[in-house]
Amino acid sequence: MIRPAILLGLLLPFAATSSVRAQGFVDVNGLHALNERPPTEPRLFDVTFATAAIDPKDPFPPSTGAIEQPEARARILLPASYDDGQELAYPVLYLLHGGTGSYVDWTADGGADVLAEDLELIVVMPEGGGKGWYTDWFVREADDTPRYETFHIHQLVRWINVNLRTRGTREGRAIAGLSMGGFGALSYAARHPDLFVAAASFSGGLDMTYSPQQLIVWASGIGAAADANAIFGPYNNEPLWAHNAQQLGYRAHNPVDLVENLGPVDLTYYSGTDDDAQIHVVNQRFYAAVAAAGFDPQRSVCTGGACTVVEPGAGPHYIEETLANHSFTWWSPWLADWLPHLMAVFAAPPPAPIAFTYTSADDDFAAFGYEVSMLRAVAELATLVVDGPESFTLDGSGEAEVTTAPLYVPGAPHSVAIEDGQGVATEYGVFADANGRITTPLVVLGPDNPYQQYQGAPATFYTATVSIAPL
Repeated sequence: MIRPAILLGLLLPFAATSSVRAQGFVDVNGLHALNERPPTEPRLFDVTFATAAIDPKDPFPPSTGAIEQPEARARILLPASYDDGQELAYPVLYLLHGGTGSYVDWTADGGADVLAEDLELIVVMPEGGGKGWYTDWFVREADDTPRYETFHIHQLVRWINVNLRTRGTREGRAIAGLSMGGFGALSYAARHPDLFVAAASFSGGLDMTYSPQQLIVWASGIGAAADANAIFGPYNNEPLWAHNAQQLGYRAHNPVDLVENLGPVDLTYYSGTDDDAQIHVVNQRFYAAVAAAGFDPQRSVCTGGACTVVEPGAGPHYIEETLANHSFTWWSPWLADWLPHLMAVFAAPPPAPIAFTYTSADDDFAAFGYEVSMLRAVAELATLVVDGPESFTLDGSGEAEVTTAPLYVPGAPHSVAIEDGQGVATEYGVFADANGRITTPLVVLGPDNPYQQYQGAPATFYTATVSIAPL
């Protein structure tokens, strides 16, 4: 199943052979390309961007801060058929690098261009900062706050769709990464499951509540000329920690805490068991969370590529390699192992779910067409559970307004019955809008909590139930 004896050719630079005109790029969502697609490297090329999210450059005011921020860049690999005149639309894989690395690693050291050269697939390898952690940093200084999630999710995905021939939908988009990028891939997929049909992690750190991983994050903040708390905020496991701790910042991006969000995502993750020891620990913790969430996980144990399924299941798939260390010696063959599976998913993608669970700490969040605006005194996790067009529940505190996906006859009247978090039931008459969406009257959950979640004081959460029926 896994092929650790990777061919030497995978580490050789890719040589493009076809000719193509230079291509100008369109600005999208505040993302401006500073170069065109070069005609001398038609398939594998780099784009440098100006964006206010990362290392701002003209036309944005330059950063004046001391925090280490690399240029906003991406390396793009196009399929061999891209310029053959057929004008096909392609699926896209976003491939993330690891800590202390950069956007060039997957081709310079990992042979990703060779691994994907025969695939009808666009591969996008964005800069994530050697100490970036694939998040909008907790630091709140106008010029000094790197916003990697904004760059990748809210700018680059849309820019790629506009400027390249992509399928442009969730069914044609996947994400994967190694080490820090393995965390980033699953964190992004968990926070945005309506963007990615599949995700993979290669030696990813998948549990931010694990103390050794917190130490690595703190060291990243210090190494970027910031401070130990700059990336996700201060963290402490102690239940009586002072009320300035930001454990919620970690958990709101943590694959273990957001594991139920990954239910609709085709998920695969790999780790070693010996030289990859700490990574193995967090992957085991993630595997336990997957099982506890009620999924049907499969676990395989491999030695030198000979694999045995020790716990059968339909997925997610967890592959443990006893000989693996934390290097491209294993990440490259793991990518090679996963790519055929990914192409099979792209060939027959599962539809977006009509029932799902989504947890977020954002005041305003959205998933699969549903939009939630929380009205509450403090930051905390809230959970939306959609059972289908007929009903959903919302768990949290305070109040909320919910707009559904476009599931109903435009303009048609509906009954919206709300049982609030304290058992009080109210029924309303509501019309679906012109797009077939219904916005609820205010959903009351329960009294606001006095302190942000995980800051030491206990939090109380309430569940409201909303039922919708045509009149």
